[in-house]
Amino acid sequence: MRSFLFFLALPLASAFLAIKDSSAEKSCVAEDSKMRSAFQNKLAGICEDMCKEVGAYPQCAQCPGFVAPDSTPGVMTWDELLEHMDNLVEWGQGEIKGWHSQAAKLIQTQTESCVVSDLKHRLAVQNKMAGICEDMCKEVGAYPQCAQCPGFVAPDSTPGVMTWDELLEHMDNLVEWGQGEIKGWKGQAAKFLQTQHNSKVVATTDEKSCVSADSKARVAFQNKLAGICEDMCKEVGAYPQCAQCPGFVAPDSTPGVMTWDELLEHMDNLVAWGQGEIKGWRSQAAKFLQTKEGSCMSNDLKHRAAVQNRMAGICEDMCKEVGAYPQCAQCPGFVAPDSTPGVMTWDELLEHMDNLVEWGQGELKGWRSQAAKFIQTSNSNAACSSEDLQHRVQLQNKLAGICEDMCKEVGAYPQCAQCPGFVAPDSTPGVMTWSELLEHMDNLVGWGQGMIKDWHSQAAKLLQIHAH
Repeated sequence: MRSFLFFLALPLASAFLAIKDSSAEKSCVAEDSKMRSAFQNKLAGICEDMCKEVGAYPQCAQCPGFVAPDSTPGVMTWDELLEHMDNLVEWGQGEIKGWHSQAAKLIQTQTESCVVSDLKHRLAVQNKMAGICEDMCKEVGAYPQCAQCPGFVAPDSTPGVMTWDELLEHMDNLVEWGQGEIKGWKGQAAKFLQTQHNSKVVATTDEKSCVSADSKARVAFQNKLAGICEDMCKEVGAYPQCAQCPGFVAPDSTPGVMTWDELLEHMDNLVAWGQGEIKGWRSQAAKFLQTKEGSCMSNDLKHRAAVQNRMAGICEDMCKEVGAYPQCAQCPGFVAPDSTPGVMTWDELLEHMDNLVEWGQGELKGWRSQAAKFIQTSNSNAACSSEDLQHRVQLQNKLAGICEDMCKEVGAYPQCAQCPGFVAPDSTPGVMTWSELLEHMDNLVGWGQGMIKDWHSQAAKLLQIHAH
């Protein structure tokens, strides 16, 4: 009986194992397909990059999935124009089909609504064709001679310049505007007419209000004409000779340059400002008279310092105005600019080295004081060695940066092999040499081998999992 049950269960177990193996095989095939796709995508990108490196781009048809760039960027050829027109015809047919379907769905019984809907569609088609007509006129180089396009408005033939016709039209518009303003003022006067004229007080009040309103209207009209007068003076090319315009202020004839008259006026203003400041200080001193001599001395010292700072700034500005800058040693607190900007002279180099020596001595003193404070009783040798090693590393890093900077200053860069930790820059930036290309290919081979090993290990793990 047991043997019979064993032979009966044997085909069931074999079928279960076959199903398990088939599912494991499918998962392995899917995993392998993913890996192959990733590898092909990686090689496709590298193929296009290598094609660019060897200078064969855009002739890279051998690369999988390569799409050649546009040979005439920004220019529409005849083939592209014909293709665009074909696409436009297809688009129009599709639109017409869509309109037919909409019309079939939304058939209206009233004639007027159908006429209105048809008119909307006609307007939409005409507007679409009008825009396309103007674009095609620009493409063929006939713009702005596009009078055959519906609704075309020619651009201004003289942009930024007012012709005689435009000036006369502007004057006519100005006359119409003035007449409209006068009518508005008359309408306002008719509305606010006062009926009581018996009492003298009322009459006097009415007269004053009318005079003030008339004065406001006159001022507004004169301001309007003043602005128009100056604009017309600019249009006819007579600017800045516009003295006949009311309230006209001529611009500076020497912008950015101080003449002798302007310098004398500035000095007079400076004297007047100084006198006003002195008067202000006297009034402040009279109000806040202090009994202590020390406070008076300090207050006087502050005022003297303020005056000197003010005069120092004015002295340097005047030195620049007369063209004597940077020979302004007579000005208090003047610091001459660097005579060799961006270049380190021997004196500056020696001074920099002296400062570096002082900095090093200060750092050594600081390290010694830290060592004296933090002397450790246990494991003193190891702690001191590690601390000394850290300081040595910091000093070497500091000197390494200074060494490279000095190499650049003396013009020996990139021949700076004597500097510790110096890495020479790429001798052919942006260009891959044969050595770099071979190294890149070796790295690619190594990367591929590593990926294949990983895939083998993953496959072995999956097989083990499915086997169990």
